Amino acid sequence: MIFTRPKIFSLPLLLFIALSCGKDSSSDIQEIDRTIMVSTIADGQIIDEASKINVTINSAGSLVEVFVDSQSIYSSQNTHDISIDFNPESYTTGSHVLKIVLTETNGKTITKEVKFEVHRRLIAINLPENMVNQYIINAVAFASKMDGSLIMAKRFNNADDIITLSSAEEFGVDEEFMLTFVLTDNGYATNLFTHANLTRNNIGTINLKKPFRGGEGEVKTYPAVGFADNELITSDNTHEPSRSYYGVSLNAAEETFTVFHRNGIDGDTNNPEIFYMYGYNNSGMFNNYQYLTLYPTLPDNFILDKANFSTAGLESKSVILNSTQNFDNSRAFMNIYGYWNSNDFEINTFHLIYNMSQTVSTGDQLNYALNTNFYDYRYWITFGNFYAAGIGIPKEVFTIPDNTLDFEYADNTVDLIITGTNHILGRIRLFDLDKVPTNQNYLWDITFNSKTTQRIVIPQLPDEVKSSNLLDLYEGNLMKVSSTELVAYKGINDYDEYLQKVIKDHKDPLLVTEGQELIYKGNGPFHDGPIRDFFFQ
Repeated sequence: MIFTRPKIFSLPLLLFIALSCGKDSSSDIQEIDRTIMVSTIADGQIIDEASKINVTINSAGSLVEVFVDSQSIYSSQNTHDISIDFNPESYTTGSHVLKIVLTETNGKTITKEVKFEVHRRLIAINLPENMVNQYIINAVAFASKMDGSLIMAKRFNNADDIITLSSAEEFGVDEEFMLTFVLTDNGYATNLFTHANLTRNNIGTINLKKPFRGGEGEVKTYPAVGFADNELITSDNTHEPSRSYYGVSLNAAEETFTVFHRNGIDGDTNNPEIFYMYGYNNSGMFNNYQYLTLYPTLPDNFILDKANFSTAGLESKSVILNSTQNFDNSRAFMNIYGYWNSNDFEINTFHLIYNMSQTVSTGDQLNYALNTNFYDYRYWITFGNFYAAGIGIPKEVFTIPDNTLDFEYADNTVDLIITGTNHILGRIRLFDLDKVPTNQNYLWDITFNSKTTQRIVIPQLPDEVKSSNLLDLYEGNLMKVSSTELVAYKGINDYDEYLQKVIKDHKDPLLVTEGQELIYKGNGPFHDGPIRDFFFQ
């Protein structure tokens, strides 16, 4: 009888075998990573724009082949550095696998795989430095379908320089969507502004400009002499209406003149800032209009003397407002601004040089004083429900267009009733005056193509908005439409051209058009100018 010795493995031997197997597996992975290095696509990455697939091969392999899924997109002999153009538009949306197969001269095959996602890019938004105001506690950008359903949302802050929004599902290049920005401040008031009727073709990229803002600056008071008690002074230097570099105040009774200056404003650092002021008495402006130009910094012993004001270069001008409608005893307002020189025009810095309000009827003449010493001008006028603005001085006759924009609103849907043809875009404003004292305070402006759009569905709010009160208002259909606008631009023929000239590079509309005219309807907030394209501040 033959006895066979049983095979007995000691614990150290078992551990050695186990560790050896693990080491071999790890070595295989490390060998692949050292041999095939992909530098432009990471595992799980979303690709939504044309890019490069860059691969480095550290081997004297005889054949390199690159696949996306099962499709070969590249093949070459004896290659060390590979750069392949990759266009996601050539592939379906969803999950894909990039596979690189290296066959070495000894017949050994090494394979590396990278999983990635293909999306359809909707839009990219380039952000300037310090885009988000320090008082904003939550900033969100999101894209929606025209039926209001959410596509993608992203929070952003001052660490971001670009926001990209894409669709994980197929999205045609001419399919329309909406882009919305949401800004909630530390008082829980929320500003929202939406641009509808965008497509991947008609915009692509938005380059936002740095907001005009500055901190509270120095306040100085000086003596004022020679002024009657009923005389007034108005002045500001602005980068857009109501955004002042400085302001002044005259208290004629107390004989004091105060200058309010703001710090941290980007502007023309090559030329000294100008204080342009004009004075008048409250019994009638034109016959009393006088002006004074000062160059800061004012000396501590400065005295504002009425005797230094001038009327040189003033001319009498007028405007007539015509309409097929009867505007009897309606209030007209007009502001005229002056650019001091060509450089001020380039950086869009201007001075308020005239403002007035007057009760007039259709066909009445508005008289104003024009200081002809300025390089160029801009203006705005309101009369009834009409607003006009432009570069240069106002034309002598304005004819108010016969446009109307009414609506029916229910279930977060606005059905539009539009008449007239002299318009290229419309705007609706959602606002509820009763919510101002509460932490449900909101202001939501929506811009759309007025020639093609008959219905606006208020976009679904994403979870990133984080305001439960605002979400409650939306979900309860409790938001209100407070006003509407129909807008025409001179020199812009349609909505796509407006997107390209105004929105794409965040331009002042007056600087890239020949002016704008609009009809508005609504009570509040008071409509003394057009709804802004963007509400960053």
